[in-house]
Amino acid sequence: MTHPGTCHLDSYLGANYLTAEEFAAACGISAHEITRMVDVQLIPQPSYVVTTDGILVSQAFGKMAADGAMPGRYFHPAAAVWVSIARQLEHAVGTALARHALELRFRANFATALAELDRDTYRLPDSFTDSGQPIVSGVEARTAEAWISFMQGIFGLCVADPSSERAIARKEILQEALTRLTENGSRTDFSPETAAKIGELVDQYDRCVMPFAPPEYARSSRKRLVDDLRHVLARSTPGVAR
Repeated sequence: MTHPGTCHLDSYLGANYLTAEEFAAACGISAHEITRMVDVQLIPQPSYVVTTDGILVSQAFGKMAADGAMPGRYFHPAAAVWVSIARQLEHAVGTALARHALELRFRANFATALAELDRDTYRLPDSFTDSGQPIVSGVEARTAEAWISFMQGIFGLCVADPSSERAIARKEILQEALTRLTENGSRTDFSPETAAKIGELVDQYDRCVMPFAPPEYARSSRKRLVDDLRHVLARSTPGVAR
């Protein structure tokens, strides 16, 4: 996985993403079929689009200069999993029912992942009681928001392996935990014990999150909650290299 600080946008996209044509070939279908499936909302949108007039459209950060990158629509390779699932469902029940079934499937699996993460990673008091019982309104809100972000192609931009609901949920909850515990990366007064615990979360998050494209890296959670935060934590835990 190419780090944005060491490459040009074109290199980053080429190393981490597939153009629509390459993605279609990886899925064993035509680029026209990929476009159709995006248009009828069976699969997520491309995470990045580079326009012919030199604009990079990031699903997470909006429009910015494309810095000479090759025009095209860029998909995360792992999104091929969702194409396969969508094609099977559409073949079985038709487009409209497949679209509804895909949402139900994603949200149910995401809710299951949230319950597991609430138990073993970070408490979600808006979604689960102290005994682990789901709070319906909280879980519904989280899964609805996740589905929207998923279909917009945002997770293909920020999650290192967006091939399962659990992998996506894990990245989201680790980011939420780090954001709260560190005041979105602005806190600097950590005891050595707290710094060590947060450092473990940072290491986990590092494995879950994408590097981000060079034009957006400065505003990314990777810079704020991994790279910058590690420097802060190192000052609180002398002698510990991170």
